[in-house]
Amino acid sequence: MRVTRRPARGADTEFARRVHHAAYREVCEAQFGPWDEAAQDRFFEGDWRDARFEIVLADGEPCGYLSVDDTGDSLYVREIVLDPGYQGRCIGSTLLREVLERARSRGVPVLLGTHLKNRAGELYRRLGFRETGRTDTHMLFRCDPAQAE
Repeated sequence: MRVTRRPARGADTEFARRVHHAAYREVCEAQFGPWDEAAQDRFFEGDWRDARFEIVLADGEPCGYLSVDDTGDSLYVREIVLDPGYQGRCIGSTLLREVLERARSRGVPVLLGTHLKNRAGELYRRLGFRETGRTDTHMLFRCDPAQAE
């Protein structure tokens, strides 16, 4: 499967909202209880409005979205969200390996966080991330790819 990215456009908003809701529903219900569509719409809109996103494509088909902030001294993966039908197919691993390679070439760490109940934490650990802390809702991770060489 060929995984590519392109800049998100305004026309991608509804696609991204559907993917967000599909991807987060199970995790949010496990962690917070019943799904609140209006609250999730507000979370999505706040994130989508305030960040630069790329649409993730699998063999040319949109399957999710990604946002990585370059803070100068680190790369911060704000969001990596895949439609559940595309999860478990190495797409997330491919995207994260690309981010890790970019960080390695610059000599900076990669930071990210995920909900406490999100199984994505297992993927992050497999790729060399280590848990650095927790909030009431999230696990925080860091990978120093330059040190892993």
